[in-house]
Amino acid sequence: MDEKKLIEQQIFNDTSAYQDIMDLPYSPSKRHLPMEQIDRAAQFAPFSALEGFSGLIKEKTKDYTRKKYSTVTEEKHITKQLNYLHTHHLRVDVNYFNEESGYYEHLKGYLQKIEPQKGRVTFDKTSIIIVNIRAIKLAQ
Repeated sequence: MDEKKLIEQQIFNDTSAYQDIMDLPYSPSKRHLPMEQIDRAAQFAPFSALEGFSGLIKEKTKDYTRKKYSTVTEEKHITKQLNYLHTHHLRVDVNYFNEESGYYEHLKGYLQKIEPQKGRVTFDKTSIIIVNIRAIKLAQ
């Protein structure tokens, strides 16, 4: 057994400090009624909210492993294209990372609005996060 396990065992398994009360019989409280089992379980309910949370994080992490992050040069190029499309009404094909599906998708449409404060753009009725855009090309 390694040293860490020995130390843990000494700290947590040492009941010598409680030997004087270890063999005493259980005596219920004279002031309070025993707590119902359902109420006792309810004390720990806040912790059950976190159950499954790590699974959700792993699932989202798996989705984001597919995402390719843009360089500063690529981001500037996309911003330049968006500004051009804002003044020129052209149908384009946008390749973007869809956070819900976890995959890259294509969208063909017209730029409706740019919301720089939110970091989003809207093509037809689809709102996309600007940094998730990989490429913009003229649609065929």
